[in-house]
Amino acid sequence: MAIDGRDADQQELMAGELTVIPALFEHAQKVYAAMLEKATPDEDYGNKMVYEGHLTNLFKGLLLSVPYYTEIKNHLTAMGCIEQVRRGGGNGTSRWVLWKAPELSLWKDTPPARSHRGNKQTMQNQQLKDLANRVTRLETIIQGLMERV
Repeated sequence: MAIDGRDADQQELMAGELTVIPALFEHAQKVYAAMLEKATPDEDYGNKMVYEGHLTNLFKGLLLSVPYYTEIKNHLTAMGCIEQVRRGGGNGTSRWVLWKAPELSLWKDTPPARSHRGNKQTMQNQQLKDLANRVTRLETIIQGLMERV
């Protein structure tokens, strides 16, 4: 019998054993589902769904406590459920590839990844990727304009 004291439809029977479903796992499921709802397929990632937006605003919209943000995001990342492919900030949105839905067994077996925020090399690598993408888009636009002439 599973018990978490809150959500009866999340409870599951597992060979007579008591299974506790962590509240943070339920929150992670809600975050993933909300990201998936707003995501669109992206050819660059094999038509996998990609969420683009402010993840902090998504958490606020789900009425999740701000302190949960880092732990849930890092745990989803460590399980391979989501991957950040563009870092946002200010008015800029971040992009996340949604690889797979979170599973309880994987949640329990996976320690959350540590945040790379503040890691200078990681930030520089992301900036370089963003700039390379911008240059590629500009080259495509310029090529199109030159073909019109």
